[in-house]
Amino acid sequence: METETTEAIYKGVKIWDNSIRAKQLVTVFYTLIVITFFVIISNYMELLLLEEVQEGFYVSESAVNLNDIRQGIVAITQIVIYILSIVFFLNWFRRAYGNLHRIGIQHMEHEENMALWTWFIPIIVWFRPVQIMNEIWKETRDKIKKTSPTQNFKNLGSLLGIWWFLFVLTHFISRYITKNLFKEETLEELISLSKVTMASDFLQIIEAGLVILIVQNISKIELNLVSEIKKHGGELIINPKK
Repeated sequence: METETTEAIYKGVKIWDNSIRAKQLVTVFYTLIVITFFVIISNYMELLLLEEVQEGFYVSESAVNLNDIRQGIVAITQIVIYILSIVFFLNWFRRAYGNLHRIGIQHMEHEENMALWTWFIPIIVWFRPVQIMNEIWKETRDKIKKTSPTQNFKNLGSLLGIWWFLFVLTHFISRYITKNLFKEETLEELISLSKVTMASDFLQIIEAGLVILIVQNISKIELNLVSEIKKHGGELIINPKK
């Protein structure tokens, strides 16, 4: 009877592959962590230079120029990888949410496209994305438990909460840094801004690490779901058109 019920749930279902996107996302976020680590080192070297100037030590023009070149290179590299991390995350996030619609879950809170646009709508961006991420985790897990109740998965509730807290915190710190970056400042203010920047980068490393853990855990559940679907008459679409 259980087999018939399972086949009734999954027969004819078409789910889009999200494992490749998950692997790509994890790779990009690991790269972001490494790059950000080097950015912190570079910022620390600049901080030491600023403190030498503050203490009255002679700093050559060549040392200043080398510092500026190094900072420019690591900053541009970080920005490029950061943009890529956003693109890869949104691609994975949207498909993970869209798959819940494709497997026939009827009580979804939003349409698939909302998983993308929620990140760009003022006010909503501060709470809706984490709600959708929580929905992805719970609904994917619950779908499997309907046919395989003995399977156990990690509770991601606390992890999601910490991740989102850091996301909001680093966003506001970044806005503060950007607002003060091009102002004419005293040496003391430059040193203070440099320390804030290093703290922000450190928090972003933790945030990126949490994203990796969350995606890896959800991806494991997705793979279990794909296995159940294929086993009971459903189909995995490897290269969908969108």
